[in-house]
Amino acid sequence: MKGIYIGMLVAIFLLSACSPGAGEGGLLNLGQVLSMNPDADYVELENGEVYTHGAEWVNEKNLTKGERIAEVEKGMASDLPAGTALYESEEIPAILIAVYDGKTKRYHLAMGE
Repeated sequence: MKGIYIGMLVAIFLLSACSPGAGEGGLLNLGQVLSMNPDADYVELENGEVYTHGAEWVNEKNLTKGERIAEVEKGMASDLPAGTALYESEEIPAILIAVYDGKTKRYHLAMGE
């Protein structure tokens, strides 16, 4: 029984060491995001923070555009055109609001375990 318990602890340790964001304060880098989803709709800011689109809960929130923090440049985003304005959400700073061509998309900060 003791051997099974030790084996389970080793497995948990190995899995947690390989989890996306492990050892990085939970933030995922672009490589980690793309390894989990090669077709991810993402935005990567100059500081290396990666935000992804597609989480249903983000669209269910009533959010207000806050401070404009960036403008998308070529190669910075997978599905947003260059020139897209990026705003921080006033209510949840870990959510970006992208505005372009009369459209709005929301992206949340990519975080692991």
